Amino acid sequence: MTSLAPSLRPSGPRYDGAYTVFLPGHPFSRAELHAMTVDGVLRRELLDAHVHASQPVTDSLRAVVLSRVVPGNLQRRGVMGRLGAAWFYRCAPEPSPLPVLVDKGARTTATVPPGIVLHQTSLAPEDVVTLHGISLTTPRRTATDIALYVPGPAGDAALLALMGASRLRCAPEDVRHDLETMPKTPGRRAALTRVRKLSRGMDESAPA
Repeated sequence: MTSLAPSLRPSGPRYDGAYTVFLPGHPFSRAELHAMTVDGVLRRELLDAHVHASQPVTDSLRAVVLSRVVPGNLQRRGVMGRLGAAWFYRCAPEPSPLPVLVDKGARTTATVPPGIVLHQTSLAPEDVVTLHGISLTTPRRTATDIALYVPGPAGDAALLALMGASRLRCAPEDVRHDLETMPKTPGRRAALTRVRKLSRGMDESAPA
């Protein structure tokens, strides 16, 4: 009788143009996923989600991955933000844990799975965009949040990438304006100083 068991070797899963996300137990075990990652057949994209190694990184792929690792109730009530949104925009490496923002007015008692952290905040409609079915903060809101709440080199690198990506329309002067005009918020002055310093570095490194 012919075996229908999935192959573990590199001759097994191959990218065929479809978005296939592999999670432990669906259908491979965690050990099998690790072995195929070592073999170069798969790559880990986010948390326990793996995709074909030959799969190009696109917004649509990352949306599918997020839809598989973030529970449905958090997808409906929450918004990908901070370094999670920066990761989606390809301006930061995979965050650990993955931050999900929940509006203060939308109470949730949802159980948060390992690898995800919730942050309560205020979200205006213009702060949120939906791409390929996933809600996340806009690049400008993402940048202001990182300036405020993500200290250190990881936050600086994400800010530089966001503000330097013309495709995202998140210029340094826009981020400064958003910080200057927002209601009084703890850390706002320090965030402004940080953005100004990074902006000067961008100007100095720009080709003459």
